[in-house]
Amino acid sequence: MNEIIQIIIIVIIIIVFGTLVTIINLKGKNKAHTTKEQGSWQKIEENNEKKKNLLKQKEELSFKYSAKSIDEIAYNKALKYLNEEIRKIDDKINKEVSKLTEIQQKQDTGNELRFENIKLKGKLSETALEKETLSSRVKELEEFIKRMGGTNKKSASIDETEKTKYYEKILEKYKPEINKQEKKTITEIKEMVDAGDLTINSIITKNKPIGYDYNKDYLQTLRKIYNYLMSEIKVVKNNLRILFWLDFSEIIKNKIADEQDISILLCSVMHALQDYEAYIHVVQLENEKTHAFVKTKYKNTHYIFDLTQKVPFDTFKAKDEKELFKNYKYLEYKITKQIYKYNQDSYLDIDE
Repeated sequence: MNEIIQIIIIVIIIIVFGTLVTIINLKGKNKAHTTKEQGSWQKIEENNEKKKNLLKQKEELSFKYSAKSIDEIAYNKALKYLNEEIRKIDDKINKEVSKLTEIQQKQDTGNELRFENIKLKGKLSETALEKETLSSRVKELEEFIKRMGGTNKKSASIDETEKTKYYEKILEKYKPEINKQEKKTITEIKEMVDAGDLTINSIITKNKPIGYDYNKDYLQTLRKIYNYLMSEIKVVKNNLRILFWLDFSEIIKNKIADEQDISILLCSVMHALQDYEAYIHVVQLENEKTHAFVKTKYKNTHYIFDLTQKVPFDTFKAKDEKELFKNYKYLEYKITKQIYKYNQDSYLDIDE
């Protein structure tokens, strides 16, 4: 009888001990699972952040290419690299998601709701990333449409085309008289850059901060005026070989100018803001046509401001002046020769 009791006691001890060991092991496994799960989520969030930065780089790259500040070869090379890096990150994210799924499947069904919450969190994170990517693409498309002339751009009707041809014929006939009337001496061309003009002062007053300091406020103030002119003034190409100059009030009132008119206006603004390094440059491009823009130097950095292209304020800048001219493009055309430059103080022919 005593032997039976001893056997029963031993069995009970074994069962209790086994139960305790099992409970401890389960707790340990759950803790290990939780630690692994947290590690996977941390890696997913880190990779999502890296992916977001790469998508932003793609957006900036696309904008630079649309603005013709980089060529097609450089664009394709950079785009290929970014796409490969994004693919690698996607692979890492998918790997961690697979780990999470495996961890959750090993846990008991009591954690079913928690597993669903984790999957939901992953879907929400992915949706947020997709939304941001979509927003970037929409923004990129909107900027591209603006540069192409707007969403309401329509092809000219036959009647309008015929009218245009008729007006061109009239202008062609009277071109010698117009050119004679509009021809200016070097002194008169310099005087067109007028920092004291009432229209220029009006633009400055609306955008210059109280207590304006050239060393502190110049670029910020000029950026505001540049963006205003870029959004308000339509710059057209004068292909008629007819000299015709608009004064500043006409440009602002009619919201239209050619590249020299808008360059003169911008240069006048810059001089009014105490930037005496600003010059209008006239250059020859690879297509053998001339082009005008404003160039300056501020705090050891050289800038080209070209309002004929719908590009951000500081698209064209460099520490080295030669590098700036070398990398600059109007559409797809680089500069082949600098012809002359001028402002209100000087006029210089350039033999480069």
